[in-house]
Amino acid sequence: MKFDGVIFDFNGTLFFDTDYHVQVFDALSRELCGKPVTLHEMESVYAGKPNVEIFRIMTDNGRSEEEYRALSVRKEAMYRKAVEESGTAALCPGAYELFALLKEKHVPFTIASASIRENIDFFRRMFDLDAWIDPETIVYDDGSFTSKTAMFEKAKAILHASHPLVLEDSLSGITCAKTIGAETIVIDRPVLRQYYDKFDTVIAAVQDLREVPALIGERL
Repeated sequence: MKFDGVIFDFNGTLFFDTDYHVQVFDALSRELCGKPVTLHEMESVYAGKPNVEIFRIMTDNGRSEEEYRALSVRKEAMYRKAVEESGTAALCPGAYELFALLKEKHVPFTIASASIRENIDFFRRMFDLDAWIDPETIVYDDGSFTSKTAMFEKAKAILHASHPLVLEDSLSGITCAKTIGAETIVIDRPVLRQYYDKFDTVIAAVQDLREVPALIGERL
């Protein structure tokens, strides 16, 4: 069956940004509770959790909801600053080439991300996304979605796709993609490998997007 739409997750899929998140959460954890945060801890304990929940775990639920919301806003501002000041931030290898292929084949595509509006606007500017994706089609955390499944459903409707392909990098993303009837290509991560064979909707696991055209070319 041919794909009639493509939905990209953003963080960890189009943009490999784990190191920036670890950097910022580590700084805030040291400030809040005097403890560092490692990459292993981010992937095994905090992966897939919203900022507020991560800060609850860090501080043993010892702060108010207002403080947690403020910490979340501060964390994202620090994250954007770290990305911008790095001078090396770029979409993952093969991203723009895949965009070009989808344009050539007239396959609509967009982003469905749990990022907040401020981050999405930052990414649009940083990576010139408006040249490829209509910003009005991007689905992000505007407070109205109860799950990533709902985000994927919204993106699927925007694209008028009956059989979309989803590109993801998390177990929750793979699960939600299956829920909407989408096949998935996963950005490979060691912590995910034990789950791949549990999903008949996972086409392949790839290191970056350079591998994707050969996998889907005949289905566009």
